[in-house]
Amino acid sequence: MAFAACTAAMTLSSCSLEEENPSAISTSQEWTTAAGYEKLVNGCYFDMVRIIYGQAEDTYIISSESGTDIWQDVRGGSNGNWSRALIYSNDFGANTSMFQEAYSGFYGTLSQCNAAIAYADKVQGLKDEQKNALAAEAHFIRAHALFSIVEYWGGKYLPLEPTSSAITSLPCSTVNEFYEAILADLDFAKQYLPTSQTIYGKVTKAAAYHLDAKAALTYSTYTDGLGNCEAIDNGKKNELLQRAKQSADYLISNASSLGVRLYNDIDEVFDENNNKTNAEALFVVTHSSIQSLNPRGNYYNRAWKHWDAYNAAADGITMDALQATYTPVKTVNGDDYRLAKGNAYMCPSKYMFDLYGPKDGRYKAFFIDTWYVNKTNSGDQYKWTSKDATNFGLNASRVDNPAYNIDKGDTAIYVSRETLTQAERDSRRYATYNLADNFKDPANPGKFYPTLKKNLCTNLFCGTNASKPYSSADCIIYRLAETYLLSAEIAWRMGDNNTAAQRVNVIRNRACIGHDGSMNVTANDINANFLLDEFAREMIGEWQRWQTLKRFRLLIERLALNPQIVNKKPEYYLRPVMQTELNTLENPEEYQNPGY
Repeated sequence: MAFAACTAAMTLSSCSLEEENPSAISTSQEWTTAAGYEKLVNGCYFDMVRIIYGQAEDTYIISSESGTDIWQDVRGGSNGNWSRALIYSNDFGANTSMFQEAYSGFYGTLSQCNAAIAYADKVQGLKDEQKNALAAEAHFIRAHALFSIVEYWGGKYLPLEPTSSAITSLPCSTVNEFYEAILADLDFAKQYLPTSQTIYGKVTKAAAYHLDAKAALTYSTYTDGLGNCEAIDNGKKNELLQRAKQSADYLISNASSLGVRLYNDIDEVFDENNNKTNAEALFVVTHSSIQSLNPRGNYYNRAWKHWDAYNAAADGITMDALQATYTPVKTVNGDDYRLAKGNAYMCPSKYMFDLYGPKDGRYKAFFIDTWYVNKTNSGDQYKWTSKDATNFGLNASRVDNPAYNIDKGDTAIYVSRETLTQAERDSRRYATYNLADNFKDPANPGKFYPTLKKNLCTNLFCGTNASKPYSSADCIIYRLAETYLLSAEIAWRMGDNNTAAQRVNVIRNRACIGHDGSMNVTANDINANFLLDEFAREMIGEWQRWQTLKRFRLLIERLALNPQIVNKKPEYYLRPVMQTELNTLENPEEYQNPGY
């Protein structure tokens, strides 16, 4: 059942959080009771749903994926703060407000977790194992928030106790102090989190081992003292890599007993029917279709909207044969086809699309390249109009020609990775667009591109207006495939390319059409750029890319793969602190990151 109303009142015997919507924060007296403490711990999830992963404007996708090698701005730099963050334009900096949600959301989460951890020893009426299991949720979520804060902004304010008054001058802690707190939290979480939870979405032991591997690996890269860090020595680096290896190995070796598994086929991972009970997911932020159970009411999840290519604009994926509607149409494939209108703000780069070879099933599993007729203008068929023929650059002879009419439910638009000739395109009843043509001007890509379908579950569309749509799809934050890739990276950093190749090949052969081993690599193939490409192929759109490039210290070098990004400055290794935050501080110059 969905963990949607994360501060809902519930007892330890409850099996669902769909019982009461949060209405007010618990008092400190209530927090010392069993039921009150559980409400307090549930509150640790609140901003994860409300602000960060889906229910606000979802600008967190900008914090986590923009300004990298694999995403481009399709609005030609004209889309305000979105464009600034995507391409690092000259006015990129503290007034680029796209990072505000992440900053406030993670610090809000941190505040709630601090309260839950501080009150753990004061709770009456719980056995130690029950209290520790609940407190372990708060420790994990705090570690996740701290990890996000320190990676995006470096060594900043590090409160680990509840605060009761406003602070006007924020002290900066070191990156090292952040990571010591993160790893201590994860020690507690690994020890006390249960292997399973009655309520889907509450964190488990598997998530703790995954984040421990990722955090220890990331900390091991700070030999350069980046971002208010005391550079670590080789001894500390090797200690951290060993810790990361132990956690990743433990999770992979014990996945079944920890309640997770890799799907056998890549098509299953983001199949919309698996969204609410995903076997590969390690940490999930859940959403509900019931308005009263969502922190923001009728603001449901829209984590997919900004990269959706269908936005009914005349210069992109649109056609008189398409309309935004929740009413399903049965396609020629037998699927129930629903179509909602996205924003078309950002598209995967040409480099990103080219990473998928012909045998790599992740392209078809992760992207939508076909749209179907759900609106007719001639009985049960769509009849070509001059406007549509012109938009797709097709011969006008198809207009009013019954031979080109398309049945409802049949293909309307197909974006082809194979470059078709004009004659081939004109011969087909449906509209085709060559993906290569979308990138004719590499620095100004168009809106004719396949849509990444992670988080886009058409069977979970909700709300009342498909032109301003939402979804109740859950957001998968960490999953087991990433553990394998982290394990490969850890092995590579430790000089063991054979193990690195073995870990990567599990993921590559799962993605390989026919699973015949033809995509397998050897130890000689393993290097930094190969691993970065593999992370891109598997993890695009999963709130990881910017952090991954930073961890490899190859952010600036990889920006050369994105022809839109002209400015390549070392300060981009940290995100700017927002001006709205600086305006409240007595020490704004000290608190802002260098270069902003």
